[in-house]
Amino acid sequence: MRIEGWDGIIGGPRWWARALSFAALAGALLALLGPYGSYYNDLSLRLIDWIVILLLATVILGLSIPPLLRWGTRAGLPRPFVFVAALGVAAVPTALMAKSVSQFFWARRVAEYRWTDWYLQTLLLTFTIIGVWAAVEIARSILRYEAVPTPTGSDAPPSDVICLQMEDHYVRVHHDTGSRLELMPLREAIRRYGRRDGLQVHRSWWVAGDAVDGVERDSRNWRLRLRNGLVVPIARNRISDARARGWLGGGNGVSRC
Repeated sequence: MRIEGWDGIIGGPRWWARALSFAALAGALLALLGPYGSYYNDLSLRLIDWIVILLLATVILGLSIPPLLRWGTRAGLPRPFVFVAALGVAAVPTALMAKSVSQFFWARRVAEYRWTDWYLQTLLLTFTIIGVWAAVEIARSILRYEAVPTPTGSDAPPSDVICLQMEDHYVRVHHDTGSRLELMPLREAIRRYGRRDGLQVHRSWWVAGDAVDGVERDSRNWRLRLRNGLVVPIARNRISDARARGWLGGGNGVSRC
């Protein structure tokens, strides 16, 4: 089971909606129950302070952690080490942001804070919030798994599969009579349903060769048109592979510029 977000999946509207909503809720709880509740006695300002800080921190971490994680894993470093190191690096701009926001609201009350205080406090809070977020995502996955049972492989023979589409923790298996969700990573779905004539054309898509009905092009962006009407994007690093199979302007493809 994967936790959505830290494996290159961050960026979709649904993920950002969940992450920012979670940040706003966490900020409100910290304002009501956090360690500064008795020190900063204006509840309205505490709410604004914490909610703004956690919303901005979510944006900073969401934009910085995935590229750092991808860079570290490509360099061959252990993934847990890269994740912890990436959090340590991302905590620097996050601490600067938290310091600026809190000074705006509580200039005199936080004047005695040193930079190390801001950084260590931010780092501790970041690990805590991400830990809670991970627990929520795991619980969400378990609930969705119970609501959408994983079918057996016999329900859709590999020969009938048109394409595979990653959706959060799930893979949508498209075939001629419809589609369904299965709880598994895309790479596992490709092992189960993939065929030699197919190709993973995008980090979220695998396409069967006999499903390609045409191709569309807009500047440097290529998309495959499948026989069931779906239009699938082709990642730029997969264009040469798709062209070698005759999908782009040759073979069974029809280019439309």
